Order: sequence, then structure tokens, then C-alpha cells
Amino acid sequence: MKRKQLAPHIHADQPAAERYIYVLLALLPAWIGAVFYYGIRVAILSILSMGCFFGVDFLVSRRMYPEQSYYVDLSSLVSGLLLVLMVPASTSVWAILLASLFGSLLVKQAFGGVGTNILNPALASRAFLEVTFPIQMKAVEAPFSGLWHLSSLLNGKPAEQAVSAEQSVSWMHILSGRLCGMAGVTSIVLLLLGLLILIERRLFRFEAPVGYFLVLVFGYIPFYWDSLRFDTFFVWLCTGGLLLVGICMLNDYSTIPMDPLGRFMFGLAAGLLTLVLYRFGNSSYAMIFPVLMMNMTTPIFDHYLRPRAFSKTSWYREVDE
Repeated sequence: MKRKQLAPHIHADQPAAERYIYVLLALLPAWIGAVFYYGIRVAILSILSMGCFFGVDFLVSRRMYPEQSYYVDLSSLVSGLLLVLMVPASTSVWAILLASLFGSLLVKQAFGGVGTNILNPALASRAFLEVTFPIQMKAVEAPFSGLWHLSSLLNGKPAEQAVSAEQSVSWMHILSGRLCGMAGVTSIVLLLLGLLILIERRLFRFEAPVGYFLVLVFGYIPFYWDSLRFDTFFVWLCTGGLLLVGICMLNDYSTIPMDPLGRFMFGLAAGLLTLVLYRFGNSSYAMIFPVLMMNMTTPIFDHYLRPRAFSKTSWYREVDE
């Protein structure tokens, strides 16, 4: 007998927990690369973030729904790991714990738990850090600097010690991820390896990411015509977290439209907002807020663009006057 799944996986052939295990497996290459480049701090932050997300989800669910047995879907572990991959390795423990608490309690559980949240919990937690701990979010580190130093775990790294991204790097650095940036977003090879895992397990929906990257690639030319360089473009694509957003955040089942056309339009709009913020606004917000803003439009897409149910031709009932 097939077990009933929770939303948004109610029609899935495999259990929700199994699906999230494969998502964790897809994130594993990027996480290993982050630990390799930045050391034990990434592993400690990952354990704390995932543990906080899972613990809050569990406690709130047991408190609000004591009559129901808690269903472990592992989505909280995915959110916790994604959060750590999107921050500098020198981020403090307190910042990660507060962001995890915010994402789990206010973004996810306040709206009813998994499948009912409007915003992506990991991305909303990252936005929380960008607003409340902006100095720590700018304090990026160079790879292999202080692999075993734990001094920044409690207080974070001072912004004046931040390392600026390289202006001229080799293709090997671009592919391998040996660039200054956030912990797990700088390696094209490792992120694409995770993408292949999602594709092989049929857990990746192409519409929103295709629309997103079409706008980023072809829109980069007119937006940056005065300083157009292809090596600069690839460094921008690698260090800004755009690949991770396109692969994971635009493949979320809860916060993007159900209809393929809606997902494609969602990706186009998110890509355009990203370019506008990078060019004319705050570039620190360009990875985060475009997707969150489009998350809030998902109910509108789902209202006007919905998959047709069986032979139903219209979602609106005709009333005889």
C-alpha cells in the first residue's frame, strides 16, 4: 500500500524523505568542496544549522499537532545545509543559529510547516543574515586560509579583514571553485555534479532555471556593455551564488508555480530582477531578494496558470443567471 505523502509531494511516487535524501546527496559535492577550501568551520556550522532547523521543526510540530505522529521528511536538513553553503565560512555560530531559528519558526512553521511556506526558508534565512549581520556577510575568505582556525566561530571575522574577489583568475580556478566567495557556491564542476544527480533521479524541473539563466546570459551583454569581458562574467557567475540559486532555489516544490509556463515566467522575472539589482542596486541583495520577491507572486501564478485536471476546461464554474 502506498503511503500518503505530505504536500507538495502528494503525487510523488517515492517518499518525501527519500526525495530529500537525494537533494542532500546532490549538495554533498559542494559541501565537500567547502570543507576542503575553508576547513572544519564549515562542518561545524553545517551541523549546527541543520540541527537547529530540524529541532525547531520537530518541537513546533509536536507542540501544535500533538495528536499526529511527526513525519520526518528531511526538508529541514536541506534548508540548514543550503544556508551554510550561502554564507562566508567565517560566519559566527550565533548568526547561523539565529538565521536557522528565523527560517524554521517564522518562515516555515508559522505558515503551517513543510509545503505551506510562501518563502524559501533557506533563502529567507540568508536574507535575514544580510540585513542583521551585514558585516559578517561581507567578510569573505580566501581558500585554504586558516583551515583549522576556530577563532571566528563565536564572533565572526571583522569586515576589514575580508578578501576581495580576484579580478583575473585562471580557468582552473573558475571550474574548481578556488575563488574568494561564500562557502559552497564557487565551483562550477561541483554544483553541476549535484545537478546531474537531481536530473538522474528526476527531481529537477528545467523551466524556471532555464528562464533564469537565459535572462542572466543574454541580459548581461546590454546591462554591462560598457565593461563587457567574458572572464569577468564567469567570475561573476561563480562567486555570486547564482548557480546554486538556479539549481536549488528555483527547483523548490513549495515556493514556485505548479504550471510549467508559470515556472518559466517565474525564472525570467527573477533573472531580470537579479540583473537590475546587480547593475543599479545593492549587489549584495541580487542573489537573495529577486527569488524571494518572486516567491510572493507564486499564488498569483497558481491562480491564473494551473495544470488542467482531467477533462476540466476551466477552473471557474459557470453560473446560470
